[in-house]
Amino acid sequence: FSAMSGSQLSGLLERYRYTIMFGGIFLIYLFNLFIDIMDVDAAQYASISMEMSQTDSYLHVYHRGADYLDKPPLLFWLSSLSMKLFGINNFAYKFPSFLLAILGVYSTFRFAKLYYSKQTATLAALILASTQALFLITNDVRTDTNLLALVAFSVWQLAAYLKNNSWKNLILGFVGIAFAMMAKGPIGIVAVVAALGFDLLIKLDWRSIFKWQWLVGLLIVAVFLIPLTWGLYTQFDLHPEKTAYGIRSPSGVRFFYWTQSFGRITGESSWKNDTGYFFFLHSILWDFQPWILFLIIGLVSGFKKLVQFFRKKIDKGSVEFMTLGGFVLVFFALSLSAYKLPHYIFVTFPFAAVLAAQSLVKLKEKYGWSLWVQVFLNSLFWIVIVLGGVLFFPYESIALPVILSVLFILWIIALFKIKSRLQKLLVATILTAFAFNLNLAVHFYPTLIGNYQATSRIGKKVYEAGIPMDKFVFYRAHDHTLEFYRKGIISGVYFDDLSGLANGTWVYTNEDGYDDILRSKFDYILIGKYEDYPVAQLKMPFLMKETRHEHLSYSYLLEKQ
Repeated sequence: FSAMSGSQLSGLLERYRYTIMFGGIFLIYLFNLFIDIMDVDAAQYASISMEMSQTDSYLHVYHRGADYLDKPPLLFWLSSLSMKLFGINNFAYKFPSFLLAILGVYSTFRFAKLYYSKQTATLAALILASTQALFLITNDVRTDTNLLALVAFSVWQLAAYLKNNSWKNLILGFVGIAFAMMAKGPIGIVAVVAALGFDLLIKLDWRSIFKWQWLVGLLIVAVFLIPLTWGLYTQFDLHPEKTAYGIRSPSGVRFFYWTQSFGRITGESSWKNDTGYFFFLHSILWDFQPWILFLIIGLVSGFKKLVQFFRKKIDKGSVEFMTLGGFVLVFFALSLSAYKLPHYIFVTFPFAAVLAAQSLVKLKEKYGWSLWVQVFLNSLFWIVIVLGGVLFFPYESIALPVILSVLFILWIIALFKIKSRLQKLLVATILTAFAFNLNLAVHFYPTLIGNYQATSRIGKKVYEAGIPMDKFVFYRAHDHTLEFYRKGIISGVYFDDLSGLANGTWVYTNEDGYDDILRSKFDYILIGKYEDYPVAQLKMPFLMKETRHEHLSYSYLLEKQ
């Protein structure tokens, strides 16, 4: 490189710019694999995966020894097998979902390439990979990572089948649907059908709609779902005496295929959290950053294209409506649910990425104003980085601030030196996303979880101290991270049990439990007092270092004497 001229280096960077961008994004994904798991959902899933790896019970899913009837088992299957290979740790739990996230990005590229230029397809993959949603779900791993990837894969394969009639694409597409359903239930097939069905119905393509081969595909799905269905049937339907999650004599099969998904719309499910119909309109403004502006433009263009198609100004062979249908119909259906969380709509993001890419690639000729709106949005991220390092968690080393400063200088250079409007926006935005999420991955989350998620710290301490499983219990408090980092299921005790515990038994408890033990004058010594906060529910008063102490609770580790 010392002998390389400036023009040669510039040419090299230009040639491999997309490789460098994807490399930087995937590097953040890799960093995310080693961040401690956050309570509540991800920690629960990690604990179930750990238990499955220890009991080898794959058809019947258990949580702390009790029947589990909530999420489908694909995440548990994959993560438990990973734990068999790599041990019980952060990496092993997250690694399968990391691989599937890569598959989702690649599938989005291949799908878009069926209908658009290679540049548009590359931009679609880059947009999806660099959304806050993908950075989040490669860290706080839940079922949505797998669902997003498998839906994207299935749509790619079935769209390819419609183009070339290859049985390989048909089979792979429906295998993908089966695994998508095993990732998060019927939404796995609903999302795929919404995308393809909308396109075929708009075009009145009756020949494709009534292909007999679809029946073969449904048979493939049914065959691949046999282990899941049989496991649910034998665990629940054959045992009417059981009660699970407050449901007496539950049908595991009905719960999976209907209640857990459609029951949230019909009211049959008890899960409700009083979110309004417009909840996802608010949450997507953050989750699809830093590309939300171009998604909005892409949606407007998509509807304009639909109107033009109906007015017969566009030939049906030159246009696709899978992305528009896949995004809008699924977004609308999920908005009807009585229970919503932001990550539920991540399944629509591959479609959203293609819509955004179509508008972004037009930046050469139009939407010039959007460049400066995007620069303004980028600048807000840089401001948050600076404020976070000053007001939230100050840096303990100069290394990261130096790296972030270099990235900021590169951002400035990109804005003033790159001539192409599209490349200027692209490089500047990816630099911003990389810097922001690098800061999260190597500083913010490790500091947050490492200092304020007491259960993971306590679990690690107990495991490293070599305390046997029968010599560690919890009283009046329990969290899944405690068990995951202790690498085993922990028993709970009641107040009357405390005096009879064997000497040398370690007890984890909260403030109320600690007060009980102090008042009772039981013979316990304090091993450690730990600051605690629900790290998945961040609020500004906690983030501000001056007021943080007012919002902390404490957890305790004691030893019976």
